[in-house]
Amino acid sequence: MKREDFLIKYADVSVDIYHRLLDKSLAVSPAVDFADGKAVVSFKSENALPMNGLYVMLDKCSSPQRIVRIGTHEPTSPNGLLPRVFNHFVSSKNRSILRKHIGSSLLIGNTKKLNKWLQKKEKGDVATENAVTAYMQEHIRITFLPVDDIKALAELEKYLISAVAVATVTDPELIAARAEWLGNNCDEPTVAEYGIWNDDHVKWHPKDDSELKKMIRTVEKYIL
Repeated sequence: MKREDFLIKYADVSVDIYHRLLDKSLAVSPAVDFADGKAVVSFKSENALPMNGLYVMLDKCSSPQRIVRIGTHEPTSPNGLLPRVFNHFVSSKNRSILRKHIGSSLLIGNTKKLNKWLQKKEKGDVATENAVTAYMQEHIRITFLPVDDIKALAELEKYLISAVAVATVTDPELIAARAEWLGNNCDEPTVAEYGIWNDDHVKWHPKDDSELKKMIRTVEKYIL
């Protein structure tokens, strides 16, 4: 199979994974919304908040609601899923790449503040950090995908980020849904190009049919 034809096939697989992932996240996972510094948890099933696994961030203000970030915790930090999620909302841009990306998007057009924000050694200014938190509280809902095998998390994260990214730039409905998305202004080109708040793994693709089949088996075993 020619590489061009294989990438078309992978795009179709990615769109399928995306919609199955979204449906599962909305149907069976506990969801967390943050407001006024507090987390509000809603349950649509008997599932408790998992301690190990992946999180799926949804932009609840887009139409349709869409996936905008996939993440997990370090395999060396068992039971670290919830602390990782909370860290994005209550820490700073130097401890959360998500916050850094959102801040750079908010500061577009303000070159002086943006340049300072992007410097690793510089502490984020209070006004921008507060604006990032406010944006996240308004837009982000989090659902969870429990995975007890923490050794599988890194590979699963890679597969799902890639699939969501490819689907976001392939599916016409998702392309339209991101038209007014804040991340289109992000200083990180990968975020702006692919329409999600991730920059790692978005450009990964399986190299051949064998690797694609492995990806599908792994995702279906642990997630779908």
